[in-house]
Amino acid sequence: MKLRTIALVAAALAAPALSAQEGPRFGLQAGLNLPQADLKDAVDSKVGLNIGAHLALDLRGGHMLRPRVDYTWFPEYTLSDFGGSASVKFSSLALGADYLYFVAGKPEGLYFTGGLGLIQWKAESSASFLGTSVSNSETTTKLGLAIGAGYQFNQTVGAEVRYQTSKAWEGTLDTIQVGVTFKF
Repeated sequence: MKLRTIALVAAALAAPALSAQEGPRFGLQAGLNLPQADLKDAVDSKVGLNIGAHLALDLRGGHMLRPRVDYTWFPEYTLSDFGGSASVKFSSLALGADYLYFVAGKPEGLYFTGGLGLIQWKAESSASFLGTSVSNSETTTKLGLAIGAGYQFNQTVGAEVRYQTSKAWEGTLDTIQVGVTFKF
């Protein structure tokens, strides 16, 4: 029942875009994730990388809907001060949609964005102490919110900054995402 409702809402939002003169455009994005809040401590302030794909649906009049999927990973964080070693890796897979508002009234120039999605976080840890090794992997899926701004230089290339927030386990896993977008 819940999945059917989500599909109907997505179809209702996409219908105006599908009737637009210019059809939907496929795109890719890539960038850096600067960890914030509890995530900053969990990854030792290491910068993460993200890649993803999106579909740009022009709703006309400077409004756009952008369903997207993103994969983010942070470098492994290793501790070795206690006679052993421990390491932690974080990654996430997000599925969501962004609403974009272009100030010029057409899909170019400055825009503001807000997004909502599901983020599946994965934490992998391993430890070695006195010849004994232990490893663990945990995943959780939580709601994520994003807000940001960008600039579309031409029909193909844009740049964007977003603040994304999500709760996971017992912490807040926020990031500042800085990246480029490409539409084909």
